[in-house]
Amino acid sequence: MMTDYAHYGDDTLVQLMSGDDHNAFTEIYNRYWKRLYVLAYDRLRSRELAEDVVQDVLTGLWQRRGQSVIRSLPAYLATASRYAVFTQLSKLIPVTNMEALPEAIQAVADDTAELHFLQQSMQEQLKQLPEKCRIVFDYSRNKGLSNREIATELNISEKAVEKHISKALQRLRLQFRNYFHALF
Repeated sequence: MMTDYAHYGDDTLVQLMSGDDHNAFTEIYNRYWKRLYVLAYDRLRSRELAEDVVQDVLTGLWQRRGQSVIRSLPAYLATASRYAVFTQLSKLIPVTNMEALPEAIQAVADDTAELHFLQQSMQEQLKQLPEKCRIVFDYSRNKGLSNREIATELNISEKAVEKHISKALQRLRLQFRNYFHALF
């Protein structure tokens, strides 16, 4: 006798999926893929990127089916979608245009707590940079100094300034990409 999973509530489906029930996952997929797509498309304005977000979120849900604690499936999927959208946006931001990152974070983070958490995570990553690299990045980003001004201020070459900024940006991009993939 075949079970009709369409009649099960989200909590039951999550519980069944956690026990490796692929049919329960299929019902979750059928129930939520369109909502996830609309949410992603609304932020990214790209059919292909929105499809990638849905694929990433639902694949991650299945892969972590026995590890994740899901109290509310719609809230979990919406949060996972926002992080997947952020990951897609971070891929689109050129390494040389880190100024766009806070706007991208703001676009993805719907509430102050998420925004604060993301900004705090970025600050933690910056603290882990070598001292000179961190100082150069701070002068560039927070004080708005040009590469020439930073070079003069720190008595280093402009090429060294560029190298430090590139190193900081590459580390941030790598850390955020790995961080958001690890969350879901």
